[in-house]
Amino acid sequence: MILCLSLFAMGCNDWLDVQPKSQVKEEDLFSSESGFRDALTGIYALMGRVETYGGNSTMGFMDMLAQTYSKVRYNYEDALKYNYKEDHVKGIVDTMWSTHYNAIANCNYLLQNIVKKGSVMSERVRNVVEGEALALRAFLHFDLLRGYAPSYKMGKDEPAIPYVREVTNSPVAQSTVAEILEYIITDLKAAQALLKPVDPIGPSFAEYNDKLNYDMDEYITDEGFWLYRKSRLNYYGVTALMARVYLWQENMTAALACAKEVIGSKRFEFMNDSINKVSAYRDLSYIEKMARHEYISSLYVYDLKEGRSDMFFKDAATYECVIDKRKTLIYSGMGLDLDVRSKNWFEKPAGSSTEYVNKYMRGTQIPLLKLSEMYLIAAEASGDIRYLETLRANRGYATDPLPVGANLQEEITKEYQKEFIAEGQLFYYYKRRNMTTLPITSTSMNRATYVLPVPDNELEFGNFKQN
Repeated sequence: MILCLSLFAMGCNDWLDVQPKSQVKEEDLFSSESGFRDALTGIYALMGRVETYGGNSTMGFMDMLAQTYSKVRYNYEDALKYNYKEDHVKGIVDTMWSTHYNAIANCNYLLQNIVKKGSVMSERVRNVVEGEALALRAFLHFDLLRGYAPSYKMGKDEPAIPYVREVTNSPVAQSTVAEILEYIITDLKAAQALLKPVDPIGPSFAEYNDKLNYDMDEYITDEGFWLYRKSRLNYYGVTALMARVYLWQENMTAALACAKEVIGSKRFEFMNDSINKVSAYRDLSYIEKMARHEYISSLYVYDLKEGRSDMFFKDAATYECVIDKRKTLIYSGMGLDLDVRSKNWFEKPAGSSTEYVNKYMRGTQIPLLKLSEMYLIAAEASGDIRYLETLRANRGYATDPLPVGANLQEEITKEYQKEFIAEGQLFYYYKRRNMTTLPITSTSMNRATYVLPVPDNELEFGNFKQN
């Protein structure tokens, strides 16, 4: 199924002309409700690959650009220098572009077939499949915008990226940064409307857990489709993404409203000692417990440790990412001893003298949107330091509040550095703020370092220009 979906972007004719054993024809795939469910699951699987959110867009390349690591393997040193023309780095940047648009093509193909053949689904399943496909299309375009275009602060009226909303092999014209953001918000509002009445984790249901709102017959017939909503772009994941998008758009009022809706839903809670001591969680790592309670939306990757963490974080790894010197600076002073992140997100492997991130050494989830980000967005959008203090208290600083008169934005920056290690968000935070010098490393930044170059073939054949 995944192989089949990955061919959508090559064009419908190419896809329909072949049918190896690992693929199915269009009329077979979308002839049943299960086919639509499988197609949606396949898009998440594409996003979990190392080329995108299973590596480059989270724990790997994007965090190298954010100067998270004090040392990387020699063939990644050009990433730390923002040398985007070097062959190895250029290959990563080009691949991130193509894989994102490949996943977008799959979203569009799924949406097209919902219009044509969606009647084979129940109304409830159709709402979820269509809502998540729209949300995924918006999510993928937003990260392309954040990477390959100027920030809203840099140039909201400048050409950005194409927003692709249909299955096509023809070039799609660029839109401006401001226009792309409106397209994203339109898709997210439509996704919200579809998901709100049917999503088990959403506001139409009194309570939620992974085994609520369905019976055994439903589980057997739908193969667990309604389970584990926190591993998908659920209703609150869409709302959290809207908060992130509105903040990029500098619409503080809307960003605050969305963040407060997620916080107020009570569907998510910070890790605490009582959760940590639950006997049923005895065999879970700290990060696994955190994922169950704090992740709003995440990607499930069944081979996360073997397929990703060994690659990025072990001594003999192909991509060696060392954190120890940076960690000391990020969690400076009392933070090294007080901060639960400092105490639980890092380790020195046996026989190693260096420290690595261990977020992905156990478990199967890569975070896309988290409760902590909603508190940071609420603090920045409202100017209310109490949101920040709530986050800090739940990270170990309950007895060490911020001093009177602390600079809110500076303290928010420090929390982004502590909170989003190996998640790919920190570079985008720096870019959104248009910071000319990165904290911790004093790295100088400008438009050339913040805006990733689009692939050469887009410039040559894609009716595309990049300033």
